Amino acid sequence: MFWFILLSSCIAIHAQQGLLLESLLGNANGDKLNNEFDDVAVDSLMDPEGKPIHEPLRAHAMVLEEELRKEAAEIQKIMSGGPEEAEKTEVSAATWLWTCFGCSLVVSSGIVPAFLLPANIHEFLSSVQGQRRLNLLLGFGVGSLLADVFLHLLPEAYENNNNQVVIGLWTLAGYLTFSLIEKVGASTEEGQHQLCAYMNLAANIVDNFAHGLAVGSSFLVSTKFGVMTTITILLHEIPHEISDFAILLRADFDRIAAMKVQFVTASAGVLGSCVALSLHTSNVPVIETLLPFTAGGFLNIALTQLLPELNEETSPIQNLKQLVMIVTGVLTMFFFNCLSF
Repeated sequence: MFWFILLSSCIAIHAQQGLLLESLLGNANGDKLNNEFDDVAVDSLMDPEGKPIHEPLRAHAMVLEEELRKEAAEIQKIMSGGPEEAEKTEVSAATWLWTCFGCSLVVSSGIVPAFLLPANIHEFLSSVQGQRRLNLLLGFGVGSLLADVFLHLLPEAYENNNNQVVIGLWTLAGYLTFSLIEKVGASTEEGQHQLCAYMNLAANIVDNFAHGLAVGSSFLVSTKFGVMTTITILLHEIPHEISDFAILLRADFDRIAAMKVQFVTASAGVLGSCVALSLHTSNVPVIETLLPFTAGGFLNIALTQLLPELNEETSPIQNLKQLVMIVTGVLTMFFFNCLSF
């Protein structure tokens, strides 16, 4: 899958630079692994030209590269393995515990923005200045949603499905379905805000379920690989959760209510990880359909429901600030994607 290919490249780069042990395992575990390198016969290692390698760092890099090859083989086995192979392999209790730990971190990211909000948030938002601050936050949400669609959901959908026309049709289906729900489901502005919030939560459930599949199947490969995947998802989710809170505040959710619904949607990741561990694979065919459908829903929320409301602003300075926040949302998601991968 998309996560596995990119993360494997990341691990290989860190290993070649000699930074993998320090960044993931710490000095104590790093010393332990370095002691294991002492048992390697350095003189027996050969470079591609057939010359012996004497530099310890290059020898260590080759040993780590061999470990990565084994991990890649395990990834391929999990991705392509059928039900018969899955039944032969039992998932250890340690894998379940590590997966639960990773999922708990992802779930906690859904409520982190609540602790950044003041206690009297609704009193503040009722003022003109507060409403403008909320619009700036919604601008950040528009940027992060667009980046999530074009930098995360659609690339992953194309990675898992070679039929580009089908992906385009499902994206359009998601966009039009959300548009139909908006037109039929609410007749007032307040009702539209609340409906937008609930549709965004529904789309997040699908997104978080896919993240759970990634966490569960990565811990099937190794603990190290699972930790890397969890960190990647956390870096991606935190700015997304900020935009989710902005949409909930726009729908008059208070801080406690927003925390509750965010916790519920984030818990879909736990279900996804349990499915991955139970099936011993991340290859769930329905995800190939749900990802582009969710991308279409996010496009509708960002471009049809949020952006027109921001365009009602008449102050040139505020419009410029909103544009800056939209670009900031895009760049933040892009930066975290590059950092994590």
